Amino acid sequence: MLLLSLVGLLILSAHADVKREQSFSVGKTSSLEVSVSGGDILVKTWEKQEINVIVEGLDDEDMEYVKIVQTGNTVRVSYRPKWGNHGDAKFLMTVPSQCELDLRTSGGDIDLQGNLLANAKGSTSGGDITIEKIQGSVNMSTSGGDIKTGDINGKADLRTSGGNITLATVNGEASVSTSGGDIRIEKVGKKLDARTSGGNVEVGDIGGDATLSTAGGDVRVGRVTGNARLRTAGGDIVLNGASGIVEAKTAGGDIDLKNITGSIEAKTAGGDIDAELNPSGSGESELKTAGGNVKLFIPANAKATIEAVIRLRDDWGWSSKKNKYDIKSDFKADTYDKRGDDDGDEIHATYVLNGGGEVIYLETVNGNIDIRKK
Repeated sequence: MLLLSLVGLLILSAHADVKREQSFSVGKTSSLEVSVSGGDILVKTWEKQEINVIVEGLDDEDMEYVKIVQTGNTVRVSYRPKWGNHGDAKFLMTVPSQCELDLRTSGGDIDLQGNLLANAKGSTSGGDITIEKIQGSVNMSTSGGDIKTGDINGKADLRTSGGNITLATVNGEASVSTSGGDIRIEKVGKKLDARTSGGNVEVGDIGGDATLSTAGGDVRVGRVTGNARLRTAGGDIVLNGASGIVEAKTAGGDIDLKNITGSIEAKTAGGDIDAELNPSGSGESELKTAGGNVKLFIPANAKATIEAVIRLRDDWGWSSKKNKYDIKSDFKADTYDKRGDDDGDEIHATYVLNGGGEVIYLETVNGNIDIRKK
């Protein structure tokens, strides 16, 4: 009995988790490369010119497949077990704040803590990505988790196939995409490209051009210093300012555009359109809905030619339709006509403001049109 107990203890001891730790001195310019087949990666920063590596969650047999080597100012950590990952591996690194990072894991989270002054890139096939703060640029992707970051001073390129993306302020350009979640960004200093196939897009001010799209939610944006291209197949679009060309399209919601200096192309198949427009010579504008009201606010001194059309499509008869819908304006109409004929029933009005200028075309089907002085 005693012998069997001793054998059992020896077997358990052989499979017990062990810990491995190594430290490496590096120069002011250093890098860390991690490539592992499974496990979480956690990186912290400190002010020492030293990279410390701790590996946990593996037994003696699996630990043999962990390789930690230094070449110059680069430290490389790899884990490629012969029969796959047999433990709950954790790779814990502490690096100088100026250390460049290249992190890859096939089955865990990536977590960057502290204030990293260098660039970081990495990927995971099955975990979340969390970044506290980074002064450089970041390029990260995950196939099955959320992405959340604090402030990013450089460029941000972030992708996930199955989660939400939440960012604080990005001072550089940003490109983010997800196939199954929401996108929320506090602010972007330069150009932004944000796309999701299944959630809302909510962004504060953008200091450059913006391309935002979703197949299943709302798009809500602060002020865009540049052109804005906003699209959704199933929600509302709200933009609080832009100084360029605005393209807003939705198949199932309202469009609300405020403080637009430039031109507008706004189209919805099932909602209202409200727009504040100051024409700036950048081209014609079109506001068109197939099932709602259109309201345009425009400065009294704007040079523009407004064409407004209400198309009437129902079975109530011409006399009832022409009295239910109308075009109203603070400006005097140059032409105004209600007619019903073989070409279709419609109400049409033209307004030539201050001698005329860029054409602004307004159209709705079975709805009202309001044109107001801003």
